[in-house]
Amino acid sequence: MKERIKQARLERGWSQEELARRMSVTQPSVAEWESGRKAPHMKNLMRLAKLLGVAIEWLSTGRGEMHPPPPLAVSEPASAYEWMLPEERRLLKTFARLQPRQREALLGFLESLA
Repeated sequence: MKERIKQARLERGWSQEELARRMSVTQPSVAEWESGRKAPHMKNLMRLAKLLGVAIEWLSTGRGEMHPPPPLAVSEPASAYEWMLPEERRLLKTFARLQPRQREALLGFLESLA
């Protein structure tokens, strides 16, 4: 995780001091995270991911994409989906949270069932 925190910070062009200021922590705290001496608490890890614009799964584990996909834009009002079954709405919401490769894999799987 230490390398990923530093990588994301440098990608933003921020110093340790700047990240510390934005996180409302001390610069030595950021240095400890980046050296691996300490890991950020979950609350700080979630704030780090948001501030740095990276996926929390990538930041904490190294898995998945570094940058989360943008949310799907829905131009219709929510009432346009009222006719759907709860399972259909759940499927669409879950699909929207997937990475592009995961979406393609899921579509291939569903099409093989039909």
